[in-house]
Amino acid sequence: MKLDLSEIVSHVGMHYAYDVDEPALVDEDLECTTRITGHLNFTNTGSLLLVEGEIHTRIALECSRCLVYFEEPIDSPISEQFTLETRSLGPHGRLNYTVVEEDENPAAGKLFSGNVLDLTELLRQIITVASPLQPLHNPECRGLCPVCGQDLNEAECACGHQQINPAFAKLQEILKGPMPE
Repeated sequence: MKLDLSEIVSHVGMHYAYDVDEPALVDEDLECTTRITGHLNFTNTGSLLLVEGEIHTRIALECSRCLVYFEEPIDSPISEQFTLETRSLGPHGRLNYTVVEEDENPAAGKLFSGNVLDLTELLRQIITVASPLQPLHNPECRGLCPVCGQDLNEAECACGHQQINPAFAKLQEILKGPMPE
């Protein structure tokens, strides 16, 4: 969804409230399972365009320990600011106001094209940042056996092999060997 913010950008002190009700986002890095809802308030301070509000959705994640898929709620506050630039158009001094994006990283999605905000890209970035780095479907998740791959949440593994940290392998040899006299 694209939002034309030209009216707000050109009037200092103007406020605009927007109720968010967007379809679920699905791309290679993010899968929302419900619509994205919330609200945004846009404010022109003269030098900045402030975007404040909150969004709510649910996303599908893979548990970082046992690889089970589960849903996680995302309730994220939004507080963004964009620099406003004033340019003179022509000899009569008519002013043109535009939003300036500071992040010129080509890997980051572009949020503005002139004064048109790509709301979908903004929501994608906010949800991605709000997503847990190491998602767990349950804080008590025991994960997978590193030797045989058995899901330890379902049953104990039958491999009977205990993996030893290589840093302590020598210590284990000493403990199993004969005791020095």
